[in-house]
Amino acid sequence: MKYSASHFSLLFSLFLGYSVQSQITGTVVDQNENPVPYVNVVLYQASDNKLLTGAVTNEDGIFSFVFDIGGSFRLGLSSLGFEDYSSDVFEMEINSQKDFGRITLLENASQLDEVVLSARKNLVQNTSFGKVINVQSSIMTQGSNALQVLERLPGIFVDRNNNQFNLNGQTGVTILFNGRRMPLSVEEVMELLSSTSTENIEKVEIITSPSAKYDADGGAGVLNIIFKKNEYEGEQLNLNASVGVGIKPKANTSLQYALGKGSFAFNASYSFMHNQGKNGFEGEGTQNMAFLGGQNFAEFATYFNFTNNTHNLNTALNYHLNTSTEIGADFSFMHGNNNTVSNINNRRQIEGEEPFSSKLTNIGNSDKNNFITSVYMASQLSEKSKLNVDASLLSYGNDNPALTISRYFDANGNPINPDNEIFTEGNRGQSKSSIGLGAIKADYALDLNENLQLEIGAKASYAKNENDSSIETNVDGEWQVDPRSQSVISSDEKLWAVYSQVAVSLNEKATLYAGLRFESWHRTIHNATSDFKINQLFPSLSYDRKIGENSSLVLAYHRRISRPAYNDLVTSLYYNDPTAIFTGNPLLNPSFSNMLRTDYTTRNFSVGFSLQDEKDPILRNQFSSTAANDILIISPQNAEYQKSVNLFASTNFSWANWARFTLSSTTSYRKYKLVHVPSPLENSYLFQSLNFSQTVDLPQEWNIELSGWYNFPSFNGSHKTQGFGMANFGLSKTFKNNGGTLKFMVTDIFQSFKINTHNGSLQPIIFDIDTKSVYRDESAFSRIFMLGYSRTFGQMSGRKTRETKVKEELERVD
Repeated sequence: MKYSASHFSLLFSLFLGYSVQSQITGTVVDQNENPVPYVNVVLYQASDNKLLTGAVTNEDGIFSFVFDIGGSFRLGLSSLGFEDYSSDVFEMEINSQKDFGRITLLENASQLDEVVLSARKNLVQNTSFGKVINVQSSIMTQGSNALQVLERLPGIFVDRNNNQFNLNGQTGVTILFNGRRMPLSVEEVMELLSSTSTENIEKVEIITSPSAKYDADGGAGVLNIIFKKNEYEGEQLNLNASVGVGIKPKANTSLQYALGKGSFAFNASYSFMHNQGKNGFEGEGTQNMAFLGGQNFAEFATYFNFTNNTHNLNTALNYHLNTSTEIGADFSFMHGNNNTVSNINNRRQIEGEEPFSSKLTNIGNSDKNNFITSVYMASQLSEKSKLNVDASLLSYGNDNPALTISRYFDANGNPINPDNEIFTEGNRGQSKSSIGLGAIKADYALDLNENLQLEIGAKASYAKNENDSSIETNVDGEWQVDPRSQSVISSDEKLWAVYSQVAVSLNEKATLYAGLRFESWHRTIHNATSDFKINQLFPSLSYDRKIGENSSLVLAYHRRISRPAYNDLVTSLYYNDPTAIFTGNPLLNPSFSNMLRTDYTTRNFSVGFSLQDEKDPILRNQFSSTAANDILIISPQNAEYQKSVNLFASTNFSWANWARFTLSSTTSYRKYKLVHVPSPLENSYLFQSLNFSQTVDLPQEWNIELSGWYNFPSFNGSHKTQGFGMANFGLSKTFKNNGGTLKFMVTDIFQSFKINTHNGSLQPIIFDIDTKSVYRDESAFSRIFMLGYSRTFGQMSGRKTRETKVKEELERVD
């Protein structure tokens, strides 16, 4: 039998020997009829608004309390993320009961600081700084990693082919973990996200208008991944497990433990992920390479068969020293092992010579260890001021040896040894990288008066990067170091920053935010001719105005920087083709961008418009050559500029009380200029992307989700990419009596995750390269099916921060 909060309240009162006199009960739900837990419910005396008593709704949205007087009363409800509710005045006699039934709370679109925790939050919620994505509201979360979830979010494109993130079609995106920047290359961040289970993630903030308190990094904006934190009383254990298959098997399991007791809270989680799969590319085209003998035609294909095993351990604890000061610490460790066998098949026809082919097998093994720890203190110094201090350490290590075996064949398939000395019998490589980072920051906020708030802060960090890499070639049975690939590089990076921002309440409906951040950045690479030094001011300005009860208008301006990652700068990283090398660019400049943006948001709709001007935007995987024109170099390059006009729109609505639809779109007109190509060129194009999600609630606690995205054609420097996208399906069943949830997911229903790229589509580029290729992710070979189960043991009784608020209000009654 399931007991309500009113039953327990009655039993508890009888147990203490009191007689129940007057009692009020009810259930709080949202607009989709989902229960809303942890809502503050208070009872006022109608005559003088005196607070009499209060309660907090439980996990099922139920509240109940008793009192010992009669008269005229009013009920008030409040919860972050929802509009306040106030009942009509009602009369009650002593020893009477009143059931309010189901009370519906309306979402508050202008709530910025926190998204309310509910049983089924909206997947996308609009804020003045961007969007909040409640990833646990999606069925597709089960069994996924963080990178796969980001791929499905509106406005975000994870470009695995070029190892970069795009936000609303713009590159230069900063990834934060709980507000902390990861000082890793984009490729390393992607690998870290691939090994992070989404079961530990609460939400993702898409911050397109960052304030001065954020690092100035990320011209396109910031993605802040917020992990779950225990703020409740009680003890709870969560179990999540899933198995699946695509090309090969997959599995994911995680355990999460939470304990809240008085002033102490503790979280611990462990997850293991196993993923086997396949991806790669193939194509054909022409080049004119003198070191190969001139004009030639090539067919090429590289496919990767990988096996990834990843262990994640996360712990966090916090303790309230008193009612105003909290201290805490968190720790996370990731160990990942990635075994990859790459099959590289090329066929080449050099003008005037017989065609020949090559078959290369590359065997790679990568061991990664990532460690992050931090301590913090948050103190409410007075009713008008508060101080937060945070210190963190990060250590990252990667050991990545690889062996390539090369074989060559004539047109009839007979083994041969090509005359050109660049075609070796094989190569083997090693690359060891380590990154260490220490950072400390402090933020102080002060309410100068009821209309003016001031926030100031400072941050300092120091990072050290080291890389030792080289490739040896097999020549007549002897291994010889290729001087083009040998690299021993170390780097130091120092950054300090101070900021100040004010919030001015112009009137009841309008607020002005103004901020200024100063950053001093100094990076030293030991073999570079000069250091990177930047001392810059980064202003931000935002005007927020409420228009009616459920809509708002935002006007914002900010200046940002996109710094080259360490791997963008270091030279001679690796290659798997004798004619080309993937490398960094030590001459790469950081890019600076200025953005002017306006957004209009209602409860279920938002539209935005922005103008962006970026100097020296960073383009990855661009083609160039050495001074001697003896090899193709694939590296990041700076464009001279990129200017864009952008339009964003999103809507979410219930077309029935059992169905909810979300649609987001980005439209952008861009113009840019390339200077790394043989003849500088300008290009402009129109970009469009769509993202949708449809959820349907069925009887007997069944749920269906259909989601997907599509990116229309676009350009990456001199490379043109055709449109592509994917659709996903999810089905879940929640069992009664806390029996857990069973989920079934299908990724890429139509096997459409294929990226077609045309290199040299705009004009002749280096070596007159004109090639077309297609990259296929694993789901393009086979749909990925996952079956998962999750269950919670134990119960958390109520959110501490909100219970404290109610208790403080009640203490003021006397």
